[in-house]
Amino acid sequence: MTLHECANAIAALIFIVVLIFCSRPLLRFLEQKKSGARGGQAGLSLVGEMALDRTRRLSVVRYGTREILVLTGGNQDILMDWTERKTFASALHDSAVEDVA
Repeated sequence: MTLHECANAIAALIFIVVLIFCSRPLLRFLEQKKSGARGGQAGLSLVGEMALDRTRRLSVVRYGTREILVLTGGNQDILMDWTERKTFASALHDSAVEDVA
């Protein structure tokens, strides 16, 4: 292997390493776009969940500023929109604290 071939191999390796490090911010940006993130926050997220019994589970799902209560399991799944001022997450936390006490 000549000196010229070694220099080409080292230059190619350096180019690939720099390309990998420079592509990380672009990949993060594309991942946020793909998942529908707005301002660094995901649009859809699971806030909390509580097992009611073996088959049923109560979950709070947040989309933007709205929270939805989801009851899954049993014969059918139920979606409920929250209308009170208190959020689902704090209501679930309060009920969990009452169950422990």
